[in-house]
Amino acid sequence: MTDPTIPPSPDPIPTGDHHEIRIHFEEQLDEIRVRLVDMATMVLANTRRAGDVILENRFDEVEAVMAADTPINDEYLVLEEKVFQILALQQPVASDLRFLVAATRLLYEIERSGDLAVNIVKQMKRVDGIPSDPVIHSLVARLVDAAATMFARGIEALATMDPEIGVTAELEDQTTDELTAELFTAVTARQDDIGLEASVALFYIGRFLERIADHGVNMAQNVTFAVTAEFPSAD
Repeated sequence: MTDPTIPPSPDPIPTGDHHEIRIHFEEQLDEIRVRLVDMATMVLANTRRAGDVILENRFDEVEAVMAADTPINDEYLVLEEKVFQILALQQPVASDLRFLVAATRLLYEIERSGDLAVNIVKQMKRVDGIPSDPVIHSLVARLVDAAATMFARGIEALATMDPEIGVTAELEDQTTDELTAELFTAVTARQDDIGLEASVALFYIGRFLERIADHGVNMAQNVTFAVTAEFPSAD
């Protein structure tokens, strides 16, 4: 006799319907990944633009760099909502769940990097330009390139879902760390000539560029986690 207190089992989802649902779900995940790549690419372009602004003292481009951050922030909000909707309404398996968790972290890394690009040009605007000292100019140029390259590696990891990039990312990032230290040393040695305010601005710019590179490392490592279920070893 059937117990009336036990609800009837739901009808099983037909195999064909289940397959279609799975395909749709995978398409949603891939859309998120592609849009994350696009969002990060916008940040990379704005980082390089910010570098050109400070290296060439292009005050006419400061507002353009700041304005370019608006669509990045807008996309952040849209993708964040999409990720949390999927987490709330779907039942992702382990690998899908790892990707969605990683996506929330990737969103932070990308959006924060966009803010740092804006902060770079704000520092230049605050001190009315960066000193023309050739040693400092060369170090800043190399640091901009190193930070952008490291962030691009994070984008590459996400675009290809290659877990190996995250394994070597910290080692690759040593170039950025070394250039940041060199810049700080050079600025300190020239502080009397370039002035305190310009020195402080250069310290901030160096730190912002270093952090953009760090965010690139974190992006690559989150991809490693999404694919392998492990973060790269700190060894």
